[in-house]
Amino acid sequence: MAKVGGKKELTGKNDIETDISNHCGRLIFNAIVYYNSAILSRLLERLEAEDNTKGIEALALISPVAWQHILLNGHYTFQSSNEIIDLDVLVAGLKLG
Repeated sequence: MAKVGGKKELTGKNDIETDISNHCGRLIFNAIVYYNSAILSRLLERLEAEDNTKGIEALALISPVAWQHILLNGHYTFQSSNEIIDLDVLVAGLKLG
């Protein structure tokens, strides 16, 4: 459901469009959880290799389901750059604990 003018409004003009919108939302949610989980798993491996107990304890408080930083309402334009996101490089720049 999207909020329009402070009121909740179903996305889609009919039941089929609403159903498709809901399925798309679930697909996006699952992609976000997978992406967050992949980052957290690599970070855990690094922290264990570094024997970083404080970092491991802090990591245990982070949920892969957390996605407050993502706004799903809006218009998005995606461009293909043919670049693959390197999670290892991304995690190498993270500091925890």
